[in-house]
Amino acid sequence: MCYSLPEALWLHAMGTSDDLLVAYPTVDRRAIQALAADDRARQQITIMVDSPAHLDVVDRALGGGHPDIRVCVELGVSWRPLGGRPLIHIGTRRSPLYTAQQAADFAKLIMQRAGFRLVGVMGYEGHIAGLGDAPPGRPVRARLIRGIQNLSAQELSRRRSQAVRLIQALTCLEFVNGGGTGSLESTARDTLVTELTAGSGLVGATLFDAYRRFTPEPALLFALPVVRRPGPGIATLFAGGYVASGTGTRDRLPRPYLPAGLTLTGVEGAGEVQTPVRGTAANQLRPGDRVWLRHAKAGELAERFREYYILHDDQVTAMATYRGEGQCFG
Repeated sequence: MCYSLPEALWLHAMGTSDDLLVAYPTVDRRAIQALAADDRARQQITIMVDSPAHLDVVDRALGGGHPDIRVCVELGVSWRPLGGRPLIHIGTRRSPLYTAQQAADFAKLIMQRAGFRLVGVMGYEGHIAGLGDAPPGRPVRARLIRGIQNLSAQELSRRRSQAVRLIQALTCLEFVNGGGTGSLESTARDTLVTELTAGSGLVGATLFDAYRRFTPEPALLFALPVVRRPGPGIATLFAGGYVASGTGTRDRLPRPYLPAGLTLTGVEGAGEVQTPVRGTAANQLRPGDRVWLRHAKAGELAERFREYYILHDDQVTAMATYRGEGQCFG
């Protein structure tokens, strides 16, 4: 699964995979033209669509009579507890295709448009997959989240199954993609889903500490050097403002990990040029020492650093990030 079409084209050219799904709609005309011009890429890359406007973008970029472009329909899988009415919407703002019939009608439209081949259906339940059900120190909120997620998972299973069956009556699908790190268990129970998606949880980022269903082992850390000792019980680290996407709240900040017992300050947090940390352990730190931190999601470090260093059986090897490869797909 890819973030953008240019990313998918680059991964294809590198030989990384022969089955690439772009998780978000693309309006990049150059990338669309590059996709259409590459026979092999067209057979191995699928782009996301949820409205006729996305098909129109492709047609305008390529002109009439263009070769078939593989497309995947995204079903909106947020929860609307009032009978599907949008007065209350819980979840991410993604596809407008909410009902099974809306998805099937759009699938039928795709099949009537020359130059497109429908191969898959996707639904990302972000309010389950990316929202921890055990926020520390907030028991009432935790119970509320768990109730919402349980009810939503039941409703989604019925609605997604209905949508897939309606579309399968029109054409043969290659895949049905669903889930995220925090919803693997519930999504896997849907027998019509053929593939699951797991992202940030693979590296044990801090957002996934707030789940009851699993406990990730931290697999990716970063170190910042101590550059100052402003006073007792506090040390100042160099840089460190690697903030995750999302709500802009404190849980999107990196978290000190080692030495144990350190916390960010409430006033400065994690900054572009410096990150102060508090705690008894700070008294043992001197300029030049390192403090290890964990980041909140998956992508922040790859955007900042050229390499990951992989420790396995006491051996250290380096692997280039997109930044290290000289790539930027934003």
